[in-house]
Amino acid sequence: MITQEYIDRDGIKVFHDDIDDNHSDYNASGLDNLYKVEEKHFWFISRKEFISQQMKDMIDTKSKMIEIGAGTGNVSRYLKRKGYVNIAVGEMHSNGLKYAKSYGIDKCYQFDLLRAPFENEFDVIALFDVLEHIENDDLALENISKMLREEGKVVLTVPSHMWLWNQDDTIAGHKVRYTKQQLIKKLEENGFEILRARYFFMSIVPLFLVRRFINKDIGYVREEDEYKKDISMNPLLNWVLLYVSKIENKLNDFLPNVFGGSLFVIARKK
Repeated sequence: MITQEYIDRDGIKVFHDDIDDNHSDYNASGLDNLYKVEEKHFWFISRKEFISQQMKDMIDTKSKMIEIGAGTGNVSRYLKRKGYVNIAVGEMHSNGLKYAKSYGIDKCYQFDLLRAPFENEFDVIALFDVLEHIENDDLALENISKMLREEGKVVLTVPSHMWLWNQDDTIAGHKVRYTKQQLIKKLEENGFEILRARYFFMSIVPLFLVRRFINKDIGYVREEDEYKKDISMNPLLNWVLLYVSKIENKLNDFLPNVFGGSLFVIARKK
């Protein structure tokens, strides 16, 4: 059920037109950078493959689903290709939703999750690297619960371990990097039961550790980093890391679940 009024703008339902492009949780210009690299960068390719792999036996492809904080809609496009036929995207920045439209995603909603305009509407809500941007993550999870139908599911990825914190986290607007135990506790406190929790990007944690020291957090964001930073990679290095990550994805269920660069969780509303 939609609980708030909206404006239809070029096929995008706009609920909260007052959101600043320079939002403290995420800057709209970052989506333009993502759009340039998402189909080539190993991290984005490997992540969406892992998400689909983990969802395969737990999320019905006919579920009514929305990806919130969808950015350009790149992951949702991939999931549509994998058979998730009833998927919508929600994003607070309209430029991201325009990219999603260009990807062929019809149901696009512009809104702020902390002012969620839905109740009892979805079977599945997905947030892929979103929760860590939100200062009041408890309110975000409370609103997700309200938006879900009875026994609906939330699917999450987040960056993990504060000992991997670096300047890129500050540039991206992250507030925290979670451990598995922290995120499980937070979900349980907000009325969810955990169905699956797996670390991934385990094999490249040594590279993330190196990045922490060579890209140390300086405590603030330089304008040239936020608006102009090139996030593309050397093609050879990109290929190697993609190859390694693809192998890890296939073996993930058999690997020790104790650390990783990212964390994947599926939880069900009690």
